[in-house]
Amino acid sequence: MGVSDSSTISSRSGYLTPLNALRALIWVLGISLTLYTLYYAYSRALIRVRYTNIFLGAGLALFYLVQLEKRYEAGEEDDVMTGSGSRFAVVTNAIPDAIWRRRRGIDSLLIVVGAVLAVVGTVYIELHFTRLFEEAPVIGYEPMDYYMGAILMLVVVDATRRAFGNLIAGVMIVSVLYAHHWIAPHMPGLLQHTGFTWEQIIREGAVSLSGIYHDTIVGIGLTWVAIFIMFAGIAKSYGLMDWVLSLGRELGTTLRTGVVQIALIASMIMGSITGSAAANTATTGSFTIPMLKEQGVRSDYAAAMESVASSGGQMLPPIMGVAAFLMADILGVPYVQIIQAGTIPALLFYFSVGVALHLVVTKNGWTTTNTTSFDSSVLWSGLKFVPPLAVLIYGLVVMRLTPLTAGLYTIITMWAVALVTALVFDRSIEGARTELYNTVEGLRDGAVDMAPLIGVLSAMGVIVDMLVNTGLAQKVSTALVSMGAGALLLVLIFAMISSILFGLGMPTPAAYILVVILVAPGLIDLGVQEITAHMFVFYFAMLSAITPPVAIAVAVGSRIGNADFNKACLQALRIGAPGFLIPYSFIVNDSLIYWSMPETLVAFPLVLVGTIALVITIVGYDNSRRLNYVHRGVFMALACGALYGSVVSVAVQAVAAFLILALIVAGNKEVDLPLSEPVE
Repeated sequence: MGVSDSSTISSRSGYLTPLNALRALIWVLGISLTLYTLYYAYSRALIRVRYTNIFLGAGLALFYLVQLEKRYEAGEEDDVMTGSGSRFAVVTNAIPDAIWRRRRGIDSLLIVVGAVLAVVGTVYIELHFTRLFEEAPVIGYEPMDYYMGAILMLVVVDATRRAFGNLIAGVMIVSVLYAHHWIAPHMPGLLQHTGFTWEQIIREGAVSLSGIYHDTIVGIGLTWVAIFIMFAGIAKSYGLMDWVLSLGRELGTTLRTGVVQIALIASMIMGSITGSAAANTATTGSFTIPMLKEQGVRSDYAAAMESVASSGGQMLPPIMGVAAFLMADILGVPYVQIIQAGTIPALLFYFSVGVALHLVVTKNGWTTTNTTSFDSSVLWSGLKFVPPLAVLIYGLVVMRLTPLTAGLYTIITMWAVALVTALVFDRSIEGARTELYNTVEGLRDGAVDMAPLIGVLSAMGVIVDMLVNTGLAQKVSTALVSMGAGALLLVLIFAMISSILFGLGMPTPAAYILVVILVAPGLIDLGVQEITAHMFVFYFAMLSAITPPVAIAVAVGSRIGNADFNKACLQALRIGAPGFLIPYSFIVNDSLIYWSMPETLVAFPLVLVGTIALVITIVGYDNSRRLNYVHRGVFMALACGALYGSVVSVAVQAVAAFLILALIVAGNKEVDLPLSEPVE
């Protein structure tokens, strides 16, 4: 239901309604939370853990209030719909409707309780902060500290469940139970440990200002990540999303492959910001999937195209779906080094997806003949986003500012550009008022967009502390190396499988945190450089969003496109298949991550040609003819040579790449085969 619809419904009961009062509270709290983040970025008036506590309470309360607003909106819409129904419908649905209303009422009450408890718990921590931070670790904690810590942990579990489903919430609960001394001594093999009491678990989970206050996961999340998500909210209120879609739509009209470019461009940009493949698929897919189907693309392919593009957006610098910030802090390296390391992997993935989309559309005859010239006015309409992005890149890359400071300057620049645009170009007070409203709305939207992440980041903080304190993380890394018998290839395969399994159903930042604690140390022990190991597991955690049986991004896309989930999964795996092989090239060609000259300049184009061969092998089409399995086998062998041939010699890699290009050129000179053949 749209905002205008809900506003219309609420207005029928008058202006001063509970729903309008709730919305006003959301506006005030959202704007305050964003301004609080910007103030902290400017002043650093508090130490980070104290700032984190205040943000945690306000953010969780905001999240619960937004959930309550959705319940109210759904309830009022149902009242309007059922009120206009026949008497027969009202009578026949009376009993189930009453049950549903009772459940909705109970859940609404629990939402209010959750918001109150979040505020009460964090206010208690704030009032006793000095004692908890300085004195309690030495002289001990009070009973009330443990009660408040337990309340905060329960609120975090509930908020995580509401925002991202039962999986992550369940993992947090299991990690806490696993740490307890009732269960720990009875676990088999490497899972066994001595265990902790409830007091120790609550102390590590909350009141010692760790766990839900984890300095790396939650501290970075509520500062570096928060300010960028808030920037994205402000940018969207100024029309960034509309401009990206317009740009993709205009680009689509100039190419034979049509609107598939919308899915690719819009999804990779928005996916980098949102950090959630499912949320990105839902946002951009609601526009792109119907347009793909209108062009003639089959529904399972349309859902697959959008889900793969949305998942890969989390690899795109400079934000990388918020994982870049976490990676920089975990590794203790400059943020700009993570941007550099992620650039070539992102280019490889999106190039392979772009080629795959082109070949799939061309092979199946889903092309369009109604192409037009590119309208450059679309680019001009997005000029107002250039200065903020220039400030962001200059601040991060040249000045080497922290993401928090760079994000502050970027937001200020965006405000200034919006004001100047309204006053100088529009030359109207009305234009200035519009931009002012967009600014205020962006402040609210940025905080609202950030709110669901607060619970999951805190939950991951608890999970990581439980895994580390019980010794399980170290044991898993050792076991990983042992299973591979010290052979790097086997360990890499086990690491790939583990990363995908741990990531199933999870947002990528959460999946990355989990796999990097459990899996990456084993790779590093075998000599893989740190950033390379992190990029390797992150890539597969990202791809878990399109991997069955969960394939959360495909599930969302298939619902939007009314496609069969299993068929959409199959097509998503075909389109995204090169992504499962590209990460191994990072291990072989380390210069793709750690740039060095001339090694990077040589390795990148050779690996790029290898990814083209991979795509051709999987799609079975080279842009002019359908390939039999013999041709596919040749392309596959050459692809492996171009991707991994440097293990033997760079000359082998270069020869394989040359042969791939020669086959493509030779094939495209031949007569095209009919495109009406059945799809393989």
